[in-house]
Amino acid sequence: MAGAARLFERWGAWLVFLLALAFYTYTLQPSLAWGDGTRLQREAVTGESFILAEMVAPAITPDPYPFNRLGVAAWDHPLYVILAHTAVKLLPWVARLWLVNFVSALCGAGTVALVYVLIATQTAWRAAGVVAAAGLMVSHTFWFHAVTPEVYTLWALLLLTALVLWQRFERTGRRRWLFAAGLALGLGASNHLLALLAAPAIVTYAGLEYLSQAKPRPPVAWRRLFGWSVLAGVGFLLGFVPYLIQLVRLLQLLPLKDVMGPVVGTTFFANLLALTPLGLLTSLVTFSVLTLVQFNPAGVALGVVGLWRGARVGGPLARKVAAGYLVYAAFGVLYHVSDQFAFFLSAYVFFALALGLGAAVVLARLQGRQKAWTLAGLAALIALMPVAYAAAPGLVHANGGGDEVLGIPQIGTGVRDGLAYYVNPNKHGDYTAWDFGLETMTALPPNALVLAEWYTDTDEYFVLRYFNAVEGIRSDVVLEGWPTEDPFAFSADLALARVAAEVGQRPIYLASLSDRYYGVETLKRDYCLTPEHNLYRVYPKAQAPAGAACWP
Repeated sequence: MAGAARLFERWGAWLVFLLALAFYTYTLQPSLAWGDGTRLQREAVTGESFILAEMVAPAITPDPYPFNRLGVAAWDHPLYVILAHTAVKLLPWVARLWLVNFVSALCGAGTVALVYVLIATQTAWRAAGVVAAAGLMVSHTFWFHAVTPEVYTLWALLLLTALVLWQRFERTGRRRWLFAAGLALGLGASNHLLALLAAPAIVTYAGLEYLSQAKPRPPVAWRRLFGWSVLAGVGFLLGFVPYLIQLVRLLQLLPLKDVMGPVVGTTFFANLLALTPLGLLTSLVTFSVLTLVQFNPAGVALGVVGLWRGARVGGPLARKVAAGYLVYAAFGVLYHVSDQFAFFLSAYVFFALALGLGAAVVLARLQGRQKAWTLAGLAALIALMPVAYAAAPGLVHANGGGDEVLGIPQIGTGVRDGLAYYVNPNKHGDYTAWDFGLETMTALPPNALVLAEWYTDTDEYFVLRYFNAVEGIRSDVVLEGWPTEDPFAFSADLALARVAAEVGQRPIYLASLSDRYYGVETLKRDYCLTPEHNLYRVYPKAQAPAGAACWP
């Protein structure tokens, strides 16, 4: 037992990293993902943003250097694409879709290890560090993003790297660590603009730190703070260089509004102005329920203890954690979008740290067997989380529920169990997206036209387009997703006109029965919509095959 303790004391962070990496690698999505993940896979494989790659008008002629079609809009993630694409190029013998997914696993394992490092070193409770790391590792949203092609684990890794370096600066007083912290945060911003929220989090921490001092409080050393801010700011700008380089390159080709798109700031404030009291209440309830889903009741209780009393064992780290949690939780709650759950992830990372601080507070008050039984109970609850996630979809189905319970969109004619995909993060052996895409593309008749507007039918568009554009399968099939049209101003007349112009010349399919985007109610008057090859075939009623089950 003593030998194991010494081993963990010396190699604890690496052991946590390797265990997390093994866990995420086993549960990794092995191939093509669904929806936005497929878009990121395509961008990582090709090294270019899908909208810029799909642009036909206006035609753009980029420079001849790498990543010349890699954008910087709110949905673009330059650093992630650069790193993943480089891995694909350097390791051509590794299955490229698996490798892109593995980038998420690698960054996720690194984040879990840094949670352990921060708690174990600050509180001197390695057991609390393990509890925090394990709690984050199996938390639903973080686990899901660590085994699918997403950018958030890279962002979390760089965020916690910056926090570790900041802690080291405060411990040693060596300014190079502060510069390095700024650099890590700048790289985080090159990956995701969520990093910009670190600024209000730092201001919030400064206020909490000042208020924590005993009265009479000493005067603020403004000159020293200014020097530190400049040093960290220079590091941030250096880390932000990949983003800035791409911005300058694209401004040579397109106006700023086309390069940036609806950037996070404008989208956030537009959503905030439209947010009703009921919408705010719904967001708060959703965030609270999902936090419980992530960490179980005991974990939530420890997290609350950590946020409230963590300073007893964590000192300034506890105030940093509280500030980061408050800012990122507020942003997630107020950012009311369809994939809102993903924007809660940053707050969950800080909550995992709070959980570790709470565990250290509780463990410090226990003796002997009380401590052992408490740790055993926490370990059992954490181990049960994957079991609960795996069982939940089956329980919902057994009680007559389906994807509609969580508002999960149907894929084509209904070929995916959306509850199983989104509720259970374990993606071991999941080839459903690949099978859907390959089966559909190979079965379509010659010269078929598929209407799959990229915003409303995200899954169908990106999966089918991957086979069409990247794998080179069925180049005769035309996939119309209108990627350069504003989806919020999109008119179904575009789809109706396309059907009317080409229905007599080629087979036409719809990815879904969306009246908003395809004018399905209008189509029903003159056409038969019938399930075929996982999609909906559009036939003139006079030409519908005998026995065709027109929909509806």
